[in-house]
Amino acid sequence: MSVRERKERERIARRETILGAAAQVFAEHGVDGATIEMVARQAEVAVGTIYLYFFSRDDLFVSLMAERIGKLRARYQEIRARGLEPLDELRAIGNVYFNYLRESRGLFLAQLSVTFSKLSLRLTRAEELEHFEQVRRLGRECFDLYRDSVKRMLNASGARTSSADATRAATVIWAALNGAFLLTDDVEIFRDLTGLEAARLLEETFEFQIAAAQAAVSRPRRAPAGAIKSSGAHARSGRIVKTSRNGASTDHEHDAAERSLQARRSVSPLDD
Repeated sequence: MSVRERKERERIARRETILGAAAQVFAEHGVDGATIEMVARQAEVAVGTIYLYFFSRDDLFVSLMAERIGKLRARYQEIRARGLEPLDELRAIGNVYFNYLRESRGLFLAQLSVTFSKLSLRLTRAEELEHFEQVRRLGRECFDLYRDSVKRMLNASGARTSSADATRAATVIWAALNGAFLLTDDVEIFRDLTGLEAARLLEETFEFQIAAAQAAVSRPRRAPAGAIKSSGAHARSGRIVKTSRNGASTDHEHDAAERSLQARRSVSPLDD
């Protein structure tokens, strides 16, 4: 190994050490409560060493998120490349996401302590903003891989699912999983409130949401409010009656005709 190669390996290893220390500090103190000094102590390096790799505390946090989301995307891509059955593929992606959450609960909660989009307002250097855009791009790519897996699963169940419907279904499932994860932050409180164990709540939530999505796309669509009706009494009268958005008739002549018909029926049942 050449001197240059050895130094590069040392540089990469030191950067990984700093990121690992930063993950612990951010998990314990949140983004705004953390400092570069805390990270330096945790990593056992000088404060100046951290600035050789990252421009600021916020840049360090963004870089950490880029690394984590990049690894998540790589796992999703590996699963996609296996050519699994649609439902098996989605379940595999779900399991990877569960592990992603469980391995770094504190860091996930730290993300909630700061509005990520507002973080860009605190980044001033072009390189910092590039790192921020990298996180957004990786996040979109992760979601697209997951959303496409949801769409394949729904299509395999016999429904023709549009991209918009797949996006809505994927978003609802994702939101439910994150909500379930937050509910299990304190397992004792969760057990006290529900009488249930939190160990498999993520898996159970996932399966429930998959079943709900499959049922939703296979259910016949309802006609939108305000649609023209042509069945029942309206059809028997031989006329199509326009309805307002609240379903009330706007054809007064039709109402009068109906009342006249009812009056004749009350006099002679043979009219039927």
